[in-house]
Amino acid sequence: MIRERENYHAFLLHFLERLNSCDSIEKKITESLTDICEYYGFKRAFIYQTDGFRYFYLKETIGNNDNILRQRFEISEMSNQHVAHANGKSKPFYACRTQNASWDDVDIIDFYRVNSLLIRQIQDSEGKIIGFIGFADREHAISFTDEELQIIHLILGSLSKEIAVREYKEREVRASKTLSSIMNNMGVDIYVNSFDSHDMLYANESMAAPYGGIEHFEGKKCWQALYKDKTGECEFCPKKHLIDENGLPTKVYSWDYQRPFDKCWFRVFSAAFDWIDGQMAHVITSVDINHQKTIEEELRIAKEKAENLDRLKSAFLANMSHEIRTPLNAIVGFASLLVESDDKKDRQDYVDIMQENTELLLQLISDILDLSKIEAGTLDFTMDHLDIKSFCEDIMRNYDIKEDKPVPVLLTPDLPQYYIYTDKKRLMQVITNFINNALKFTKEGQILLEYHHKKETDEIEFSVTDTGMGIAPDKASRVFERFVKLNSFSKGTGLGLSICRSIIEHLGGTIGVESKLGTGSRFWFTHPYKVK
Repeated sequence: MIRERENYHAFLLHFLERLNSCDSIEKKITESLTDICEYYGFKRAFIYQTDGFRYFYLKETIGNNDNILRQRFEISEMSNQHVAHANGKSKPFYACRTQNASWDDVDIIDFYRVNSLLIRQIQDSEGKIIGFIGFADREHAISFTDEELQIIHLILGSLSKEIAVREYKEREVRASKTLSSIMNNMGVDIYVNSFDSHDMLYANESMAAPYGGIEHFEGKKCWQALYKDKTGECEFCPKKHLIDENGLPTKVYSWDYQRPFDKCWFRVFSAAFDWIDGQMAHVITSVDINHQKTIEEELRIAKEKAENLDRLKSAFLANMSHEIRTPLNAIVGFASLLVESDDKKDRQDYVDIMQENTELLLQLISDILDLSKIEAGTLDFTMDHLDIKSFCEDIMRNYDIKEDKPVPVLLTPDLPQYYIYTDKKRLMQVITNFINNALKFTKEGQILLEYHHKKETDEIEFSVTDTGMGIAPDKASRVFERFVKLNSFSKGTGLGLSICRSIIEHLGGTIGVESKLGTGSRFWFTHPYKVK
């Protein structure tokens, strides 16, 4: 008896010394379970801990090599008797499979798949059951006295505190990791700064990444971290919007913000709240709306273009009504005079006027049709190899036979021979448009067509230079826009140069004009120097 008491005292002393040691919690728990098994003759020990919601999981086992114990069970699977026994206030539940065991006891033993069972609940600081400490399959089916059970209850109570501390720390880590994972995967930038001192307190990964990492924010004020040129609180700081006259948080405040170093747009949401240390903090979340801003800007530009185009089309239709009526009235009027006149010379003059107005009317219709095809994307192109020198000589022959030219149309002599892959018809349309425009506004001097190879860009540049009236600088920048006429009194649609630009851009070139008022103009375009 004395030896047993000495052994018992030694066991208790060793048990308490271990719990008060500086060993890790894991080591304390594992070795304590082993010692209790050895002293009281249990083959296995276990700890179940809850996930906080639905399940109890097998957290720790001693002697469970055969994996008899259940890996987990639902809280709802526990019977009322099971819960009542596990929640014993003064002693743990103990039962073994004997003839005297009650059906309730046997049900609980069967639940854990063992032959004998000693179990005590683990509670958190609020008294909520967060798990069980259990011992099973005792070597000798000897009952414990009430006094022994009470002592075991106290021993396991001390151990359960260590388990509860471990659970608390694990939950804290899990909560921290979960919160961190949520904060870093929300798809928004988040940072927190002190409401009064503006010291940076927190920044998530997506917020820190563009600045080189979280180290950029450490030990800095918010304005120091976010701006290079700020020396104090930002003039647009939303603090005043976040608290009432009593200094209490009010509502979320939002605005759009453009980041200075990369010009990306964000929608920012600010709020005041109590930080973990009790101080008032300012949390800022921002969502990338750069794509949205880009779309908004594109829509604004498109709207402006559409409105401008609508105005131009309205002006164009009004102008076309006039432009079409003018040659038609001339044709109809002079046709009547032609019928009535017997004078041969007068009749020839009437025919010439009718012919001129017919050509003008056909050009108007052709330009309108080309414009509609350009807008529909159906303007046809027939690509083939083209000898530029022969092509330009053919154009010159067409103007050589015209006797009513105010000035000569010339081709620069001794030009080299180049071949390009292009649409001959569309290229001629552009050049003749340049020449015809030059003829309208050139009363003396000459009109010169030329081309040369631009080695730096590997392009052929064509140009038509006149000695006419020139173009005012404010109008020169707009000559290739649709429905624009250099002279409101001149004949034409104001579409020709716009159509030329569309043709040249489709062929892969660029187009432009150089002009000096009173001196003349040079219209030019480039074409890739390639043979397919």
